[in-house]
Amino acid sequence: MYINEYGNPNNPKLILLAPMMISGANLYDLMSPYLKGDYFIIAPDQGGHGKAGAYISADDEYRQLKSYLTDKDYKDIKLVYGASLGVAVAWRLFWDSDFNLERAWFDGVALNKSSKMAEVLVCNLFRKRKKQLDKTHVEASKSLVDWYGYDFAKMMTKNFERITLSDIDAICHACCTYDMKPLSKEHQAKLHLEYGEKDFDLKLSRKSFAKYMPDVKVVIRKGYPHCGYMAAHTREYVEEIEDFTNR
Repeated sequence: MYINEYGNPNNPKLILLAPMMISGANLYDLMSPYLKGDYFIIAPDQGGHGKAGAYISADDEYRQLKSYLTDKDYKDIKLVYGASLGVAVAWRLFWDSDFNLERAWFDGVALNKSSKMAEVLVCNLFRKRKKQLDKTHVEASKSLVDWYGYDFAKMMTKNFERITLSDIDAICHACCTYDMKPLSKEHQAKLHLEYGEKDFDLKLSRKSFAKYMPDVKVVIRKGYPHCGYMAAHTREYVEEIEDFTNR
């Protein structure tokens, strides 16, 4: 993990944890133009992305983030945002009583104790796409263009070039394995949870909603794929996040 910092540390702290194929710096560049308030933004490059090293595990990524936050004495966190892969780390912060976390926004997460079949399928798909990219070196993957549009796909494809097969194995495991336990009413009140209607992670997570977080109103973006609303309507998406943050 490589920690990117933006703004004045005395301002309210937002932690932005990006999905796979988007670095922390990329996520900051996407979101920051639409934030109206003054914040101190922590946007880590997770393993396999940006300036970070290899992706070993979600536990290892969180160990690095927690060490950084503890060393800096950043105990009060206004919001942790996580999308897809980013939620693997954000989930650990969400449960960590060493921090005073006000709110959490999670997008496109497979909330399941173990989705081994999904892990194998997704891992094989990413490995296949990685090997294809290493041969073709296209500027933007066609499948990503179909889902997210050309500019977004170009950014993701560039990031995918540096992700290794070993990174893919560890990332897919992190995305498909969660320590699930019932959320208290206090925890549920802090949480915004959403999915694209076409998101496979929604299918994996549905049983967990009633079992672990019955009071959370899950937002489902009609017609959108995994993290698709964020890509298609970044301005509106960030405005919603900021409104939620400052309630």
